[in-house]
Amino acid sequence: MLKTKDKRAFIFYIIASVMLWQLGVTVRNLCIDSFAQISTANSAVMSFIYAKNTGGAFSLFEGHPYLLALFALAVLGALIIYVYKKVTFEDKYKILALVFFSSGILGNLYERFTLGYVIDYIKLNFINFAVFNMFDVMICTSVFIFIFIILYEDLLCVRVKNGKNKH
Repeated sequence: MLKTKDKRAFIFYIIASVMLWQLGVTVRNLCIDSFAQISTANSAVMSFIYAKNTGGAFSLFEGHPYLLALFALAVLGALIIYVYKKVTFEDKYKILALVFFSSGILGNLYERFTLGYVIDYIKLNFINFAVFNMFDVMICTSVFIFIFIILYEDLLCVRVKNGKNKH
């Protein structure tokens, strides 16, 4: 008898990704509100502004939002298929990273398709850095989680390998 794959990971991934995307939309709407922009204008740390970004990270591929959107759509599709086929409910940190990654991609993708650009609104005032948005933060967070997972798994492999060599 064939065992069917447990779909809890996929269902959780879809629901959590949509919820985190909507949280990002709410944060965006609050940050681009004129009151938020006025109240943070003189902050030494961070301010909220409204900036249209037709490019990718650091304005790469500027002026080609639909090319970036098609690439993001392909990546998002591949992620959905990967989670559906390969990820189990026991892969909690991997699911978390994939949720952050997919939500960030989905947020920027939606804006590229509907607006033709991405709204960036977080400006760090203490350093000369690109203006970014919450979806960019989600994508970067997922990268840090993946780095943690890789380092942790490598550490486990080294411990297992060293344990086997002692016998």
